[in-house]
Amino acid sequence: MSNLRMISIPMKVADLVRTTMKSPGYGHPAHKEIAGGYGPCRLCLRTFRVEHEERLLFTYDPFHEVAPYPLPGPVFIDAEGCTRYELHNTFPEDLRAHALTLIG
Repeated sequence: MSNLRMISIPMKVADLVRTTMKSPGYGHPAHKEIAGGYGPCRLCLRTFRVEHEERLLFTYDPFHEVAPYPLPGPVFIDAEGCTRYELHNTFPEDLRAHALTLIG
């Protein structure tokens, strides 16, 4: 049995970015755009409909205060809102069609 868990960003992080239009912990401005790629959204873990949905791009470190070194990176979330992915022991359906590299 695999111990792999799929954990999306916290809802409070997405809400903060949507409200302030700034990246948490860094204060960099978030960028709003029409999806030019499939994503995925780091909250619902679904892919974007390219050239149809709006998304927010911002800097985020999911391991802030957990890892000894900063690990910030660019992430996307749905601009209008979505539901947080909660099936931690199941690989997201939308991502199964894409070649991915997972870093543990």
